[in-house]
Amino acid sequence: MKISVCQVRGNSGADVWCTNHCQGLRAAGIDCTVEFFSPVYQFIPALGNVLGKIPDADIIHGNSWNALAFRQKCPLVVTELHVVHDPLFDPYRSAAQRAYHSWIFRCERKSFEIADAITCISRYTQKKLEECFGIRDSRMIYPGIDTDLFRPAIQKNDPCDIPPEKTVLFFAGNLSRRKGGDLLPAIMKDLGEDFILLLATGQRGSDTGGIKSIINLGRLDLPRLVMAYNRCDIFLSASRLEGFGLSVAEAMACGKPVIATNSASLPELVIDGKGGFLCRMDDVQDFTERIRYLATDENMRREMGRFNRALTEEKFTLGRMTGEYLDVYQDLLR
Repeated sequence: MKISVCQVRGNSGADVWCTNHCQGLRAAGIDCTVEFFSPVYQFIPALGNVLGKIPDADIIHGNSWNALAFRQKCPLVVTELHVVHDPLFDPYRSAAQRAYHSWIFRCERKSFEIADAITCISRYTQKKLEECFGIRDSRMIYPGIDTDLFRPAIQKNDPCDIPPEKTVLFFAGNLSRRKGGDLLPAIMKDLGEDFILLLATGQRGSDTGGIKSIINLGRLDLPRLVMAYNRCDIFLSASRLEGFGLSVAEAMACGKPVIATNSASLPELVIDGKGGFLCRMDDVQDFTERIRYLATDENMRREMGRFNRALTEEKFTLGRMTGEYLDVYQDLLR
């Protein structure tokens, strides 16, 4: 069996998902390649079939935004990573995003029409697929985390030289409105000088609002990213819309408690009161109160971290994801 995972590069979690997926398949002995195409195809996906090099494979696997560009004679699997058309997100879109998402909706609909199998990455996403596109037969497969890489580790040194009395928070992702990046300065201003927020940012956003307690580490390679997860006391996600929440799952795999928004797919990862706390969307005070409460109890943070590590090993491993996708592939090749 030869699988080709085709992805228009976006420098986002979608790229990470593709890489992880192919890594899991290779570990299972499957011939798998990831083909990244120019970001220009985000705007004209069909050009990928004309200008891009589509490899020979038994199955092509792409995400819904641009899978229509990779249709070949072999079966096509289309995965929905997050449904940006959720009305929940409407108040946060710019005019340019509204226009782009309208175009993407048409691309996704075409991808679904030509797909031989449709998968999605959370129960929330599956529900939105049905509501927005009328798709009732998608298969939900949670993304997998490399739990050998993302795991609890003792920090031997602190590259940021943060005083030990400070409570360290960590956020990983683009500082976009969808990710709640605009809320972080207000949260940190309210928390005050006893807290430090480390950022590992993607391709969009670097404004920290002039808050001195926010340290932007920029783009991190994998070893430094794992180090940052392990350096923090609490992982923070103020995201408004997540198809899954890959950074949240990575923090959980590193044995960290998580404070996140009670929205979209995040309640599927963060079990309120056991693995962290879920906060009302856009409610800065709710976030700061939960952070302060958790910061005062080291034993609670430790127990929540252990719970999250165990949950990740049970539900969000590469092996589990790989096995479920192999079932999809084998069904198509019978």
